[in-house]
Amino acid sequence: MMDQLKLVVVFLIILVHSKHAYVMNYAAPSDCQWTTMKSHQIEPGVLLTCHVSGVGTQMDSTNFSLIQSLHTVGLTIICDDRYVEGRLTNSSLAHLKHLQSLRFERCSFSELADNALLGLIALKNLTIHTGKYEDNRSIFSIGPTSLMKVRELEYLDLANNNIVSLPEYAFCGLINLKQLNLSYNGLQDVKHLGLEERKLFPCIPELQMLDLSHNRLKYLTDEILSSLRRLKNLSLSDNHISQMSPYALIGLQRLQFIDLSNNKLSEFHPHFFHHSTELREILLRNNSVAGFPSALFRSLSQLIHLDVSHNIIFDLHFLLDSFKNPNRLKILNLSYNKIRRIEGMPFQSLINLQVLDLRDNIIEYIAEKAFSHLTSLKILDLTNNKLRLIEADTFNGLLNLQELWLSSNHMELIHSDAFMNLTRLQYLSLKNNSLTSFPIAINKMEYLLDLDLSYNSISNITNDTFENLKSLVTLDLKYNFIGNLSRGTLRDQYSLKILDLSRNRIQSLEHGIFDDAIELERIELNDNLLSDINGLFMNLQNLKSLNVSRNNITWFDYALIPTGLIHLDMHSNRIDSLGNYFELESILKLKFMDASFNRIQEINPATFPYGIEIASLRNNSLKIINSFTFMSKTNLTLMDLRNNDIQNLDINALRLRSVPITRNLPIFYLSENPLHCDCTMEWLQRINNLDDMRQYPQIADLDQVLCHMTFPRQHALVPITRAKSNEFLCRYRSHCFALCHCCEFDACDCEMVCPENCTCYSDQTWNTNIVDCSSSRYTRTPARIPMDVTDLYLDGNDMSQVGSHSFIGRKNMRILHMNGSNIHVIRNRTFNGLINLLKLHLEHNYISTIHGYEFTNLTNLQELYLSYNRLTSINNSSFTHLKFLRVIALDHNNLIDFHVWNLNYNRRLSVVRLGHNSWTCSCDYLGSFQDWLLAAGAFVVDREDVRCYKNQSAGPYVLEFNSTACSNHSALTYYKDEFAGDYVPVMILAPCLFILLILSLVLFCIYNTEMKIWFYSRYGIRLFQRNNYPTEAEKLFDAFLSYCKKDEAFVSQMLAPELEDGTYPHRLCLRYRDLPMAEYVAEAISEAIECSRCTVAVISEQYLKSEWCIYELKAAHHESQINRRHRVIVVLLDKISFKDLDSDVRLCLRSASVVHWGDRRFWEKLRFAMPEARLHKDSVNCKDFKTSSLRRSSITNSVKLV
Repeated sequence: MMDQLKLVVVFLIILVHSKHAYVMNYAAPSDCQWTTMKSHQIEPGVLLTCHVSGVGTQMDSTNFSLIQSLHTVGLTIICDDRYVEGRLTNSSLAHLKHLQSLRFERCSFSELADNALLGLIALKNLTIHTGKYEDNRSIFSIGPTSLMKVRELEYLDLANNNIVSLPEYAFCGLINLKQLNLSYNGLQDVKHLGLEERKLFPCIPELQMLDLSHNRLKYLTDEILSSLRRLKNLSLSDNHISQMSPYALIGLQRLQFIDLSNNKLSEFHPHFFHHSTELREILLRNNSVAGFPSALFRSLSQLIHLDVSHNIIFDLHFLLDSFKNPNRLKILNLSYNKIRRIEGMPFQSLINLQVLDLRDNIIEYIAEKAFSHLTSLKILDLTNNKLRLIEADTFNGLLNLQELWLSSNHMELIHSDAFMNLTRLQYLSLKNNSLTSFPIAINKMEYLLDLDLSYNSISNITNDTFENLKSLVTLDLKYNFIGNLSRGTLRDQYSLKILDLSRNRIQSLEHGIFDDAIELERIELNDNLLSDINGLFMNLQNLKSLNVSRNNITWFDYALIPTGLIHLDMHSNRIDSLGNYFELESILKLKFMDASFNRIQEINPATFPYGIEIASLRNNSLKIINSFTFMSKTNLTLMDLRNNDIQNLDINALRLRSVPITRNLPIFYLSENPLHCDCTMEWLQRINNLDDMRQYPQIADLDQVLCHMTFPRQHALVPITRAKSNEFLCRYRSHCFALCHCCEFDACDCEMVCPENCTCYSDQTWNTNIVDCSSSRYTRTPARIPMDVTDLYLDGNDMSQVGSHSFIGRKNMRILHMNGSNIHVIRNRTFNGLINLLKLHLEHNYISTIHGYEFTNLTNLQELYLSYNRLTSINNSSFTHLKFLRVIALDHNNLIDFHVWNLNYNRRLSVVRLGHNSWTCSCDYLGSFQDWLLAAGAFVVDREDVRCYKNQSAGPYVLEFNSTACSNHSALTYYKDEFAGDYVPVMILAPCLFILLILSLVLFCIYNTEMKIWFYSRYGIRLFQRNNYPTEAEKLFDAFLSYCKKDEAFVSQMLAPELEDGTYPHRLCLRYRDLPMAEYVAEAISEAIECSRCTVAVISEQYLKSEWCIYELKAAHHESQINRRHRVIVVLLDKISFKDLDSDVRLCLRSASVVHWGDRRFWEKLRFAMPEARLHKDSVNCKDFKTSSLRRSSITNSVKLV
């Protein structure tokens, strides 16, 4: 027997596994997915989901006959385009004999045909959602016998179909149906459902849930649902019901839930609910009911929840009669009505009530003991009414009350005994009232857990205010007028975890004020006037969240907060640094920090704790991010650095420790910073792709990051993502490549030296090397242009001619600007060696002729600009060898008969400018020109401006030229000037002479000093100036040289030799060379200045720091004031800010002649300022003077003249 039993078990196991194996080989159509489902039977089933364009449409390629029948128990069809109309053909699913669940989503077919569901004998759940109700499109209809084919249905969902009518007795064959959903349709009458009582047989006798919400029902007639004797749940919300028969619910003895919300009901018959005594929940909210009949709810002994909110109820007396009998009502919602007064004891029969909602009425009076019988009440909500005071007996009897909501009233006074009997109250809200002091009544509530007194006018908090509230967990005092608090205010608050003092007027808190509340986890102090938080929080080991934002805090260090703090908000203060004096970054547990809108200027690796996850430093003054600042922040996920003053970033500034592939890269924000994108910043453009090692964050707003480009000719602000790599440039004065070994010598081709008065730029790879010498007053090509220059700007100079081989060796040059440089002639082979030149700008010059040899070697030239010159002649073969030329500009010249059709040899031309020239009006030439211009097409961009001229008279436009009417020059019509002949030269010459005279006077005024110096240096003549210096016989020396000891090398090796040994030598007395270093050297200096025709002061930064030098300068100035013929001449060696000088020094310099070392014509300017040089070299110098004219006192060591 046992052996036979074992064989049976083995057989069953093999059978089950074979079934499972068969399911695993299930094949679904191409646009369907399937999953297995274990059913209550032995064999498993398959749930199939198909995505199709539409059911029964031309675009639908799904063949339902391909669906396997044996194991398919569930089928969901989702239509991708619900606007495509289709139809469910008859018997299309008939082969699915085992199908138990069928669902259509967003499939738009207009009807359910009679035989559409034929063959689905096992179907229990049917859902059809066409979406027609949402779109308010065509209606959906059901065939009279369509549902009779699926008699095993238990759940039917026909919601959102816009059904406006149903066939009579459409559901009568569904004897097993338990849930019917007809919501979101257009039904107007329930009688079409066939749900009235029928004598022969009921239609859907087992129905328990009926949803008719969101239809267009207007009324309920007698016994309309009487056949639904097992119905428990009825939803009629969101209709247009305004009338209901007193006997509409007859037959619904088992009804437990009814929803009539959002209708137009204004009254009820007293016996409306008498036939449904099992009702437990009634929802009547958002109607127009002003009152209820006293007998309406009398028979509902099982009622638990009654919601009559959002009506116009103003009297509560109906409650007295409605609930006289014993009742189980626990939840009563009377909110959003018009109740003004609660008089008497309207709730005396509701002894089981637990929740009473009276919020958003206009209650201004509550009678004494109005709630005295509500001994089971736990929640009372009186929010948003008009109560002004609470009497001593207002809440009598509420022994079990746990939550009391009195917020948003007009509360001004609370009796001291108002809460005496509320011994179990845990939550009290007095938010948004008019209280000016802390209510004494609250002090007696020792079991209170949460207290909300926010949005009041409380100003005074003392050490006794919270004395008896020892169980308090949450205290909310925000939006009051509380001032400074002292230690002891929170005495004995051992349970307090959340404290909100935000938006008050607190300027200072005594040290240790929070130490009594050791369990504090969250403190809100934002929007106060705090300037210092030292000594407030460091002992709160349980503190997790701290908000001190929008205060006046100026100093912060991590030592001020407990190590266990997780969330810190201190934005909108005046903090200038995130201090970490004790290096706590490794032990702090801080994860979230907001320090935005402060004045932080620098961050470094110690700025953030290691565990930081989210931090914001936006809107600070951040300028410096040190290298590896974020390297050890392995948990970092977001960093906000927007709107700071960051100009430069090192590539290591944002570097991270390698992020595992399982985690997302941190997100950084960098926009709204004045980034200077020089050659060291090019990496930032590619940072979102530098993730091979996953050591850099993702810049989420990289497309919004703007760059200030270094080269001034570039756009001022460029999005960094659009900037080209060769636009990231750095300035340089000189550069020597690593492989260059000749930099020590003058002639070194691989050394990059920026020419004088030029600015040079290069990218990091030196593939771009820009030399900008524009407007630098060059009269010839600079001598030492770097050999690797790629872009050269010589525009705005004064080079009348450019010599041959001016750019020899500059083979990498791509762009050359010589526009606006007064060029008249281009020599043969001027551009020799520029084999890679792409753009040449020669516009706005005075070039008159192109001979043909100028551009011979520019074989790769692509753009040539010759506009605004004086070209009268161009050799016809000048451009034929420029095979890559794309742009040529010859407009605004004086060209007459250039053969423009020769430009056909330049096959890549796309832009040509020829307008505003003096083209000849010859018939033959104009004919050829017109033919070429018409054939050239659109690339002659100014073809509408091309016309001919003769004798300065305008002829026809070339495009309008009529070649058939032209036989000779006389055939053309010209537009003569009104004034001609001999008057024309006079009219031109007279204004020109006048302008020339004015210009000469202006130039003389501007360059007055330069002209005087030039005449003096060339001819020895002082224009308009007499020599006021004393004669040679009157003074022993021509000049006394005052200088600093550190500048002695410059004076003795450069300045003195030039002045003493030149063609016209001066007799000099040098301060440190010729005067003795004696005790009374001051007297010797004064006497030496008196014996000199002038004083030359060599001033540098060291000179201004020496008291002796300042003395010499003042002595010279004093001598010049006494002796008007003695002058002070200043030679400036360094750039000096006159604003920073002493007032006496500025006075001395103001009256002196100043010459800058390094100026052009320095020696001419200096000699012009000095007295006339001696005609022959004199053997007498200061050294002779010392030996013959000075004697040293053996007693005093003073120097005196004899």
